[in-house]
Formats: sequence, structure tokens, C-alpha cells
Amino acid sequence: MATERVTIQIESNIGEDGPLTVNDTLHQFMDAFELLSAAISEEVGGDKIQWRLETLSKNSPATAVAVAYSLDQDIIVAPLVHRGKKRFSDGIISLSEGNVVPWLAKKSSTAKDLFRRNLNGVGRTIIDLEEDAPRTVIVEKSARANLRSLELLESTPDVVDRSRSVFGTIDANVTEAKTYYGRPAIYVKERLSGKIVPCTLSDKAAATVGLSHSWADTWAGKRVRVKGQLFYDRNGALNRINAVDLVNVNPSKVDLEELRKMNVLGDTSPAEHVDRFWGFGNE
Repeated sequence: MATERVTIQIESNIGEDGPLTVNDTLHQFMDAFELLSAAISEEVGGDKIQWRLETLSKNSPATAVAVAYSLDQDIIVAPLVHRGKKRFSDGIISLSEGNVVPWLAKKSSTAKDLFRRNLNGVGRTIIDLEEDAPRTVIVEKSARANLRSLELLESTPDVVDRSRSVFGTIDANVTEAKTYYGRPAIYVKERLSGKIVPCTLSDKAAATVGLSHSWADTWAGKRVRVKGQLFYDRNGALNRINAVDLVNVNPSKVDLEELRKMNVLGDTSPAEHVDRFWGFGNE
């Protein structure tokens, strides 16, 4: 069974060889693992996951490597941690876009402490999730943006937070193909809202789309049906998709002459037809 490992690195704000205080370093490690654990705890049984310290080194940069485990023998660690890592990575990406996902909102105080250290003493915090998700890199610029998102959430407590993620399908048109945070992606225009959103691709979906150099030529302007995890912002608008499947939609040709010959009303008037459709006058 695969070992779920996480590596966290912390650098001084004056470079790899710069001084780091014991307080900043240890608290940055602890807060990072606390946030990661919060994301994993969203899974059923995820609250049973703990971290065993594997290595700890001050050699530049300061590095902590930990392995996930559970004392509960009924808990299968790997899939829980794998999904939790992806939730953590997606949550931090959403935060940089101005959206605070629910599990991160619950840990707002811890998150703010971690980001504030990146403005004073800590120059770079790297959370490497191995192959489960893109590694999270926090520097001064991203820390400031993340703090603004958290502070905005706290300053508008009466606003209903409609951010969520659901598994579903949307109709869209492909606008372009490129990458999103280093992952293969296409950008699609949702047919209902007209909003253009990034759509990252699973291995299966990427294979469906084809080689990167042919994405644009093959898919630009195509109508597609996208299936996967749909992420919505605090206002309830779709802002990102993690696609597991992509299907090209080819509209059927309509024979207008045959359409004109159709008689859907029968022997009724339009008003009578509508009443009958809604069940009026059938008593």
C-alpha cells in the first residue's frame, strides 16, 4: 500500500541561508499540518488520521517530512489522505482567487497566523504533497492575497457564503487550451452564464482531449459536455472545474420543413393546450 507522505520546507525572508527563529519555524510547521489535517478531516474517518514525523532538518531550508497513519485498523489511510491532499490544494488555490472554502473558513485563525509569518520572518513556505496534488508555495505576494480573502470573509459575516463543490456535468464551449497552475487544462465558456472558467483535466480527460500541441486546433469553439468536480465561489457562480470526462456534443440537424408539418396542438387552441398541459379543466 502506498505511503502518504508530506514534505514542508520553510525559508527565511532573506534567502535559504538566512536566519529563522525557532518560534516561527516550529509554529509554521504545526499550522501547516493543522490545515492539512482539517482538509483531510472532511472525509469520513479523516479525523482519525495523524502524522508521524519522519525527518526534521534545519539545513537550508528547514524541512519536515511526515507520514500519515491511523491507530484505527479499520481506517484505510491512503485514499483518505489522497483526497484530503487534493482538497487542501484546491482550497488554497480557491483562496488565492478570493474564495474561502468552508473547511478553511473554520480554520481562519490558524491560516492567518501562517500567512502572516510569510510577511515577517518567513520568506517562503512550500507544502509538497508529492504526486497527489500540485505543491503549495506561499510567498509574500500570495500570503497578502490570501489574508485579504480571509479578512474580507470576516468583515462581511452577514453575507451568505454559497461556495461549494459538487460532482456534476455542464454544457460549455471550449475557448482555449493551456495550463492551470502547471496542470493540463482547457478554458470553457459555460453555456448558461457565458462565464469562462478553467477546467483542469484528469489523465482520462487529458487523453480524450489529445496531445497538448493539438488541443487548440482540435477543440477551439467546440461544444462539449464536461463531467467532474464543479467549484462555485461565494456568490454561487461557477469558477473552476476538475474534469474526469469530456464529451464532444454534435447537435442533430433539424429539418425545418418536417418541423413545420408537426401538429402539437391537435384540435385545441394554444390556450386550451397550455391549460391541458398544466392539468386545468380536467376535473
